[in-house]
Amino acid sequence: MVSPPGIGMSADAQDALPDALGFQEQPISQLLVKVASRCNIDCSYCYWFRDASVYDKPKLMSSEVLLQLLQRIEEHVARHSLIDFPIILHGGEPLLWGIDNFHRIAAACEGITSRTGCDIPIAVTTNGVLIDDEWLNCFEARNIQVAISLDGPEHIHDLHRKTFQGTGTHAAAERAARMLASRDIAMSALAVCNPAYPPKEYVEFFASCGIANYDIMIPDATVDETPASVGSFYKGLFDLWLEANRSKPTVNIRIIADMITAMLGNNSPTEGVGYKPIELCTVMTDGSVEAHDVLRIAGDGFTTTKFNIFEHAIDDVRNEPRWKAARDASIQLSGKCQQCKFMNACGGGYLPHRFSRKNGYDNPSVYCDDLYSMFENMQSVLESHLYVSKPDGERLGVRDALAGRVAG
Repeated sequence: MVSPPGIGMSADAQDALPDALGFQEQPISQLLVKVASRCNIDCSYCYWFRDASVYDKPKLMSSEVLLQLLQRIEEHVARHSLIDFPIILHGGEPLLWGIDNFHRIAAACEGITSRTGCDIPIAVTTNGVLIDDEWLNCFEARNIQVAISLDGPEHIHDLHRKTFQGTGTHAAAERAARMLASRDIAMSALAVCNPAYPPKEYVEFFASCGIANYDIMIPDATVDETPASVGSFYKGLFDLWLEANRSKPTVNIRIIADMITAMLGNNSPTEGVGYKPIELCTVMTDGSVEAHDVLRIAGDGFTTTKFNIFEHAIDDVRNEPRWKAARDASIQLSGKCQQCKFMNACGGGYLPHRFSRKNGYDNPSVYCDDLYSMFENMQSVLESHLYVSKPDGERLGVRDALAGRVAG
């Protein structure tokens, strides 16, 4: 049997791992575009403002920066003959950038698509406070995907997602979510797990809002912190997902879908699950290009580089030490991860959750025990539900099939 990549390799062989697997040939695959560096609410867990250097950036992306960004995007997709290049508009709160700018970037990307043949889907992550009918019309007309931050029911959401005056934002966020769900808009909800509350409260709340596509994300933390365990929460969430989809698919919970996808040997579409390189970079409001955005949880200036879209092509960020360190770390896992039976499915966990001041990224995830229990539970349940059909029509459980009981 062939061992998973990295197991039993010498240090020199592991250093060559990316080249050996062909990962180095992949171009930057998507952009996180910070169109606003400020926010209109004050979330206590936000990683963005853990790094005070964001206050040195322009509040909003200017027309000059936008035009240069669009030029770099067209150069990039043409150079690599890309057929797909997603752009995620982010902040701060991206809707502060204004509806006219959303129309401008969408129209410009449509032009790039017509000239290059590369599809450039645009998504936005928003707190929803500013959403009204005019915004809905924009999202619908421009085919912009919308992810709204909504931490489940009011008593959970308003613990952390408050205005600068200290009042909760749940009413505005839920109103926006219901408006989005009522229109022909590709929308999803993003919640952050609070393991002090049962997953059933989240699932029932989203169902009541008519939202069938959402994620409940593991809270951001580094190895230098001691976050609460989340394993039991996600075990319960998986059971609820399984029950909801028992007769036919009705609910998509991204973290569950991604973990199943990875366990079945496929690449999950998000970077937090699965063994694969992170090929993403962040463009700031001033046109500077930075490393993975969430790495700001490591502190001030941790993602800062000397690269910008006025002097550098998008691919040039590959030569930037901090970007390269994060990218390489995404596929060069700690010794513990390399020996784990879930290495390929887990991929070491979300990269920011592996960081420590002492060892950089050379750590298992701060949630390692939780992730292991989540994958183990999922494997056990899936094995009990999956089956193999024999030529004579007999169905054999996958456990028996893997044990060699299928003839031929």
